[in-house]
Amino acid sequence: MIFLIGGASHTGKTLLAQKLLLKYGYPYLSVDHLKMGLIRSGQTSLTPEDDDKLMEYLWPIVREIIKTAIENRQNLIVEGCYIPFDYKNDFSGEYLAFIKYVCLIFSEGYIQNHYNEIMSNGSKIENRKDDCCSIELMISDNKKSLAECKKYGCEYILIDKNYNFEVDMDKVFESERLIFRRMTKDDFPELCKMLQNPDVMYAWEHAFTDEEVYEWIKKRTALYSRLGYDYFLSVDKNTNEVVGQIGLLDEPVENTHYTGLGYILKKEFWHKGYALEGAHAMLDYAFNVLGKDKVIATIRPENVASVKVAQRLGMKEESRFIKIYNGKEMTHSVYVISKEEFSEKIL
Repeated sequence: MIFLIGGASHTGKTLLAQKLLLKYGYPYLSVDHLKMGLIRSGQTSLTPEDDDKLMEYLWPIVREIIKTAIENRQNLIVEGCYIPFDYKNDFSGEYLAFIKYVCLIFSEGYIQNHYNEIMSNGSKIENRKDDCCSIELMISDNKKSLAECKKYGCEYILIDKNYNFEVDMDKVFESERLIFRRMTKDDFPELCKMLQNPDVMYAWEHAFTDEEVYEWIKKRTALYSRLGYDYFLSVDKNTNEVVGQIGLLDEPVENTHYTGLGYILKKEFWHKGYALEGAHAMLDYAFNVLGKDKVIATIRPENVASVKVAQRLGMKEESRFIKIYNGKEMTHSVYVISKEEFSEKIL
């Protein structure tokens, strides 16, 4: 997992990186340290005042460090001012599945009310020399960051009233009502509510044991490490209740692997539009972030509710095959949608 922390000067990028290092054990790279190492070693004629040119110089180096870490399945936090807001353009989907970005932004009101405090905290983590960031420049830089985040669809944290905020490293993205995050062993009780409910698991024709739930979590975790995605825990933004599991799967059909769409919801959240909303968001993630050309869903024909969701998404049945599960032959329909078809579909 690669966690990128961007933002204007003084917003606390290094502080956040160190907090995450202590909490998760991920090492972190300061782009400012890299900058000064290159400048002081004479590897570049640029100076700390050459901001725009430094971005062009530093980012290709940082970009390739990120790719190397992902290819070696290594975790890394990267923080600094020299991460471009359009960073996604420099990575294919196989890399973006492992990258999370957040930009720290001060509101104008926060800067006006806390400017002296911000400046006094500037050297708590790193020793700043000749720090002459004016209130006007700080407001301008943060307004620019906010505009760029909105332009490029970057996740950001707007610090408006106080500096207390939490960052969830497991969060992947969100839809109108839902947050999608990687599940962990701590989610065992919530997963039992789904996987041990016979009504929810009727398509599997059996409810899971405790051991099978633990194995389910273990498999999801392994696939996050290998692919960057799988079933994600789907959480209601307003209530923080776990709604279900919705995700993209490594789906084998007759010895060929496809990107599949899957959704399992707790019974109390059926018929409320969560499956459709979450599945639509997952298709958007598959096509417009991961760069997939086609997504399938394998559904038992008698699973009418799941079939209706697939059809509402614009997916069409193309074939049927036999899947062996627990020693039993089960007929599954293969529903398919292409990137072009998805872009033309309006819910």
